[in-house]
Amino acid sequence: MLDLPNEALLGIAYGLLTGFVPALFVGFAAIGAVIGWDEELPPLAGGAVAVPFAVGTGTMLGVFVPTDGPAAVPRMLLGGGVVMTLGVVATTHGTTVARNLPQDRAAVTVRGASLGQDAIDAVDAAGQVTIRSSGQIRTFDGCPSPSPALRERLEAARWRFPADLQLAEIERRLAVRLEHEHDLSLVDVSVDGRGIATLTVAPSVKGVASTLDDGRRAVTVTGLVPTGIEPGDRVMLGTSADPVKGDVLAVGERGHSVGDAGPGVAVAERPLTVAVDTADARLLLDDVTYRIAVVPSGENHEFEVTTLLEETGNPVRITEGERDHNSGIEPIAVRGEDDQWQFSPDEIDSPARQAFVAEPQQGGGTE
Repeated sequence: MLDLPNEALLGIAYGLLTGFVPALFVGFAAIGAVIGWDEELPPLAGGAVAVPFAVGTGTMLGVFVPTDGPAAVPRMLLGGGVVMTLGVVATTHGTTVARNLPQDRAAVTVRGASLGQDAIDAVDAAGQVTIRSSGQIRTFDGCPSPSPALRERLEAARWRFPADLQLAEIERRLAVRLEHEHDLSLVDVSVDGRGIATLTVAPSVKGVASTLDDGRRAVTVTGLVPTGIEPGDRVMLGTSADPVKGDVLAVGERGHSVGDAGPGVAVAERPLTVAVDTADARLLLDDVTYRIAVVPSGENHEFEVTTLLEETGNPVRITEGERDHNSGIEPIAVRGEDDQWQFSPDEIDSPARQAFVAEPQQGGGTE
């Protein structure tokens, strides 16, 4: 007599045992169909494919014995149903997993121009290729031109990069290197397949123009520059029209010597770059010769007095020699052996090298 409950339990157990591997197979097949062809595998089709594999596996293992006749039918039906269910579930879950995967799952292929065969043949043992300048350095419109020394360095320069880099990456790396090594504000690099780089550069603007305020202009004049003048000093520039005041921005190299004003004091014409008001810049540009005088700063009223005397046509003269107390000359400041000016001459015990003095005029007053 057919033991139905026993056969049912055996069919379910054998179905779970033999249907696991076919269910995994159809599940992965469903994932592959979505990824490879963007097509969904029908769940019933997945279950139908899993049943023959499970029955064949069970027959080989002796779980399903066709010779048992009607006694094996319940076992085979229940086992096949379990396998069918496993196949449907695996197919459904495989399709869901494939749909939830990132859409950009394909590997990104970067395509771009690379070095030509001639450049590749010149690769050294370290896998580096040499990039050379085209010999012509271009400039950006509206930007200052690079100095001749910088042009020569860039024209003769050579750079080494890994040979497997694409041209766009070589251009980017070379631009960054040039910007840092030569302090450039703008850089554009174009490299061809032969490894020849065309450079367009603009030097960094950190000179005189960056120090000027609105309403000010920088003008370079040439004249007798007082000894010891430095950037930041306030000067008076005498022109054929009105005198112009300005701030010293830069002092040029020593020019040709004109004469000596005294021991250790050289007089020479030198270029002087000053910042003046925009309205005064035209006065300086219209003139050729200038009288340059340093305007006192701080609280040195003695220097202010000498400047006022000079502006009124009574300049203070420098006289060397010993002081005559009966001459009526009043010292204002003296320079000692240490080259330092002191404004209390009566307290100096050591001999003085130079002195600013005021002497009486014939008609009264001082000069």
